[in-house]
Amino acid sequence: MPYKYLNLGTPGYPITPKDQYFDQFQALLDEQFAVAPTYQTIQEEITFGSNVFYDVNVRVNRAINSSTGEKLGDDFKQILFQDLGHATSLGYKYFFDNNYWIVVFSEIIKNLGASCMVRRCNDFLRWIDPSGNYYEEPCSIEYKISRPRDSVGTVNPVLPQGFTDVRCQLNDRTELIFGNQRFLFGRPNNRICMRVFGNGVQNMLGQETLVNTSSKLLILSMGGNYINEDTDDIAGGIADRYLNYNQFTSASNVGTYSIVSNPVTSNILESASAVYNVKYYLGSTPVSGSLTFSVIGTSIPNVNYTFNIIDGNNFSIVNNQKWLSDTLDISCSGSSGSRVLNLNLRGAW
Repeated sequence: MPYKYLNLGTPGYPITPKDQYFDQFQALLDEQFAVAPTYQTIQEEITFGSNVFYDVNVRVNRAINSSTGEKLGDDFKQILFQDLGHATSLGYKYFFDNNYWIVVFSEIIKNLGASCMVRRCNDFLRWIDPSGNYYEEPCSIEYKISRPRDSVGTVNPVLPQGFTDVRCQLNDRTELIFGNQRFLFGRPNNRICMRVFGNGVQNMLGQETLVNTSSKLLILSMGGNYINEDTDDIAGGIADRYLNYNQFTSASNVGTYSIVSNPVTSNILESASAVYNVKYYLGSTPVSGSLTFSVIGTSIPNVNYTFNIIDGNNFSIVNNQKWLSDTLDISCSGSSGSRVLNLNLRGAW
């Protein structure tokens, strides 16, 4: 049929051979899509960056490198959608097989996604902003750490190195991440610290040339850094938790009241003393309120330290004799929350 007559069809009739092909292919998919062992129900974000998921029926296949034909590992999957007009794009998140997955490649059909390649998120970014708000975002860390070694210098005698890339969704939360920010990864009993390089925030991969906010995927270039026992929440996996206005709140209280101690350091040298000023904070603003202080659950003999309560916001510790096998735990409790300070009775040097 000549092309000009296709344009004279009644409303709803395919006006081009391409549209007719897509309609026929969609009808075939509707009939046979569920007849496959890879057919399953997974969860997809309702809207990009919302962290709210709903069920969607898809096929989940092994991923193949389209350039080389090589089968990728189980950390990569190809998601096929029944609807050729199903919207997906770079950076979208899915949840299945007890893992979060993030889109690293999507195929475009009819200007929308009919399939996408996802990569499994193998850890979380966790951080607290200067106002005390807690954030976490699933991320995918590259398998290999490049150039792992210790750098020896005059200012920092030994500085750990090793470089890797971390990918996550670029949304309103991760947009708050800046260069030189530190993160903790790995198992709680052996955390690894990585720092974002000063110019290591790759947020310029826009999906539309004319829209500078169209980036959907964030790539962070990171390098090895120290674990700081004084300022890092090692158990919770949050770097600088006790540095950003010393937000010592639990996850349920983050962004509300926090208990801040000054000085930040937990180390007291032998024969030295320290006075700790402890107050409630709301974000970065101190809030009035007194606390009660007491020594709890420690094996350190009483003769090794002198503990003195000054008032409802201050107490002092004297290190009479070092004790290296346990911490001196001070409970700070009040009407708006509690916190335990873990202090170290160090040697004379």
